[in-house]
Amino acid sequence: MKRIISIIIGLISVLGLQAQVTECMRIYTDKDNYLAGEDLWIKVCVTDSAEAPFSKVAYVEISDMRQVYAQGKIALKNGTGWGRIKFPQTIHSGAYQLTAYTRYMRNQSADRFPKKYIAVLNASQATDGDDVELLKDSVSLTSGNPVLSSLRLSTDKAVYGNRSKVTLKLPELPGDLKDFSLSVVRRDCALQAFPSAVEVQKNNKAAGERFIAECEGHIVTGRLIGASADSVNARLSCVGKDIRIFDGQLQSDGTYAFYTSEIMNTQDIVLTALPGKGRTGRLEVISPFAEVLPAKLPKLRLAYDEEALIERSIGAQLHHILPVDSTHEQAVLEQLHDFTPSLSYNLDEYVRFNTVREAFVEFVMGVRVSKADGATIIRILQDDVKRFSSLKALVLIDGVPIEDHDAVLDYNARLLHYIHQYSGRYTFGGKLYDGIISMITHRGTLPGLRLDENSQLFAYEFPQNRPDFTAPVYDSEEQLHSRIPDFRHTLYWNPDITAATNTVSFYTSDMKGTYVATLQGINSKGECVQVQGEFVVR
Repeated sequence: MKRIISIIIGLISVLGLQAQVTECMRIYTDKDNYLAGEDLWIKVCVTDSAEAPFSKVAYVEISDMRQVYAQGKIALKNGTGWGRIKFPQTIHSGAYQLTAYTRYMRNQSADRFPKKYIAVLNASQATDGDDVELLKDSVSLTSGNPVLSSLRLSTDKAVYGNRSKVTLKLPELPGDLKDFSLSVVRRDCALQAFPSAVEVQKNNKAAGERFIAECEGHIVTGRLIGASADSVNARLSCVGKDIRIFDGQLQSDGTYAFYTSEIMNTQDIVLTALPGKGRTGRLEVISPFAEVLPAKLPKLRLAYDEEALIERSIGAQLHHILPVDSTHEQAVLEQLHDFTPSLSYNLDEYVRFNTVREAFVEFVMGVRVSKADGATIIRILQDDVKRFSSLKALVLIDGVPIEDHDAVLDYNARLLHYIHQYSGRYTFGGKLYDGIISMITHRGTLPGLRLDENSQLFAYEFPQNRPDFTAPVYDSEEQLHSRIPDFRHTLYWNPDITAATNTVSFYTSDMKGTYVATLQGINSKGECVQVQGEFVVR
């Protein structure tokens, strides 16, 4: 009861805070011009009038006046986060609008969202949408009209060879600068300065619609198809070796909101709608993006080095097929809501059986299979009363609840690695369960399981959790003479520079040219400040 009261008080406090606070945001990118197929690295900084940002997710869109071409979600910690967005290979050449916002910011006009114009070139194909004017003379660009500092970035040498180590020295910065990000990119395009981006053409917000802040994590919204909303228990489960289950909360507009927490990056999820007996239904995910389109865009005017641009285009096309670092497998979650399993079985330590039913009979203790209302149910022995409960247990395979216990009993036990039992009572989707049986496969990907017609499995992109900018290190003869080509146009990007940072080091690529290092931040007046330096690669 005390916990329920605390939750209610917390919700009231959050609603009261939102009534007083207006969030605003700043965005920083690694550069201002991109090629089709390249990655855009972006940092977002959220602040508000009380200097206490509470949103945990930022949304980013890249669009022209007709459509949105790329989107991304970025996890925020203390108001700051960064991520990577890939441009499609088929995107046309021209000026684009980069827009960022939080869910809570959608309660205000989209004109107030932070926006930035960026240039995109498609060097491999021409399209009907291309809108580029070529200039004969180079024109310098200072995007967003930043204040150019008299300070300079310096390197240990003025000229480097390919795959050489560069040590970049940062100057002592004034105390009123903050939100630093540092990028090092090659200069092969010169753009005419863009004006400030202000007007928008479209903002997908219905009249009277209110958006609550994502204070704990990303809110996934689903629309029910095939059944009435008030007769369905909705559930979102993350597939994997952790147990992450979220109940859908019915909203006034008939949609379901899943308040996820601490779920990052792309995950396989199962959306389940459990309507009344004999009925079917499914949930359709609603896009969380505002889909902001600019009312107009400036014409892209630029001069470029044709040879350098062709070389850069080849690198962009090769980028997605070159070897990359593999991701680490997630560890098995040993605890659920601060409770440890009452019993655990590592099936690799036992004689293997063909089905889960056989495994239950032979060595899993405290589990009984029985019939109730004509359906097979799995029950767990309750330690406190030393009897089997009349309620069914919640049975999970790789974190996904399986309501059809016959399908569980017939599941291939050779695919399983662990069986964990949790005692006690649990509520999910308005249903009460006595105990949990969590089965974890070796792969953690629901192998060999066919979901029922009320469930659907698909990959969902949760907020990016501060991805690392990775680059080759050529500190050995073997790496230095590697035959893997290195066509990096952005040599270095660090969104987490602090005033205490004195030097940074990185390696040049196989591309020659003049490289520009840019340190960005804002001063006490809210003006964007740039500190730059140059070096040459031959």
